[in-house]
Amino acid sequence: MLPAPYDALLRAYTAALARSHLAPSSRAVYLRRARAYLSWIAAAVADGHLPGEPLADMTAAVRTATAYHQSLSGTTTATAVLAAVEDFHARLRLGGTGVPRGPAPRPYAIPVRKT
Repeated sequence: MLPAPYDALLRAYTAALARSHLAPSSRAVYLRRARAYLSWIAAAVADGHLPGEPLADMTAAVRTATAYHQSLSGTTTATAVLAAVEDFHARLRLGGTGVPRGPAPRPYAIPVRKT
């Protein structure tokens, strides 16, 4: 079970999805991915990796979505997960994620010159 504020958001999203025109299978996948997103947020807040309330305003929500997308770096489903996160943000009127579609960027590394 998610902590109270995130559980309430998941319930609101569940209700919004129920009114959507998405296929039942798509609703189930989006709901599962939104739950994973909210679980990741709750853990990141508890660990001190996300300051304050990560979905309190549009700027914080964009930063949170970006951090989540980066945490998915290297996974084959990062773009599909992002679609669900964007849908979550849109249906709950949290604003766009601001994260471009495509593979998650790799963490910054200094290139090594071969000689």
